[in-house]
Amino acid sequence: MILTRYIFKHTFNSVFISTSVLVGIIWVSQSFKSIKLIIEKGAGLLDFFILSAYSFPSWLLIALPFGTFAGCMISYLKLENDREISVMKSAGISPFKLSMPALLVSILVSLILFVISHFIMPKTYKNFKILQNEIRNNSQSFVLKDNIFIDLNKNQTIFIGKFDKNNELEEIFIQDRSDSSNIIEFFSKKGKLVFDKTKILNMKDGTRISTDIKGTSTILNFKSYDIEIKKEQNESVEPRVIEYNEYDFFELIKKSQNARGDKGKLLAEAHSRNTVIFMPFVFSYIVMLIILKSNFSRTFSIYKKTTGIGLLFIIQSIVLIIKNTVHSNVIFLPLMYLFPIFTLIILITLLNKSYKFSKFSFFIKRSL
Repeated sequence: MILTRYIFKHTFNSVFISTSVLVGIIWVSQSFKSIKLIIEKGAGLLDFFILSAYSFPSWLLIALPFGTFAGCMISYLKLENDREISVMKSAGISPFKLSMPALLVSILVSLILFVISHFIMPKTYKNFKILQNEIRNNSQSFVLKDNIFIDLNKNQTIFIGKFDKNNELEEIFIQDRSDSSNIIEFFSKKGKLVFDKTKILNMKDGTRISTDIKGTSTILNFKSYDIEIKKEQNESVEPRVIEYNEYDFFELIKKSQNARGDKGKLLAEAHSRNTVIFMPFVFSYIVMLIILKSNFSRTFSIYKKTTGIGLLFIIQSIVLIIKNTVHSNVIFLPLMYLFPIFTLIILITLLNKSYKFSKFSFFIKRSL
């Protein structure tokens, strides 16, 4: 019991750190889209963090299985390099008993994955898409930047030399093409944006130049002038497309009964919420088989890591292939459950037998 608690503590900490690193990498890679949306639509920094929080459960579904693999690999390799595993084996502790802490961690991770995939992710992903759609179609704000010509709409272009957080503007140029018979241009030293029912730009100490189709210009100086920032006449909000991640398991099953072309996709997505819980067990026992069934060797450690990562990607690739196959033919749906279960049984069986994985590892080393 003490030994199990000792290994469990090290393995759990390694899994937590590995998962955190993977989530950080996913956050950085996926946040560029959100940052681009925030900048283009003029939303606040708070919206970015809310979008990230809503995406977090989806990232965990990806990171937790791989974090389990990496954490188990780091923890057990450290135990092996410190000769602790060799001492435990010499004391008569079987490889299966040594794998119990990894099994407990896998059970904990699988429970977390089950709760996230069935209860948390459908709600948070739906909230993510709703907020994303609101920001994208927000007609109450627009983005102004310094020293850049910006088309406010198809008839108005603006240039601002300086723009501060209080909506105070300096060195303003506006070209208004709303009237087909005249092009009106405004030059102003300073101004201010006022948001009411409409968007009003109040300009001070400026010049208004109106040029007709013959090229004749009329110049008017003004102390104060208000111009409305007009909204497109045909501006409309496109309906939001509901994605599969927004539905829970039972909603996906129910929709698949009435769907024709998308039946396979709906069923594959629904049952992947269940099959994801097997992956931490499969990934952790890949590590157990490679480390606990081989003899200690510092020089051979790289081959163990390479073999483990290779098996990881092979198994994960097969899982994805089976899921994509179900999209077109639902007859393969049982394979989504049978493959990870069968793989796990093989791994546990090999771990319990007297077979030495070092023989297989030696063959890989000679091949490389």
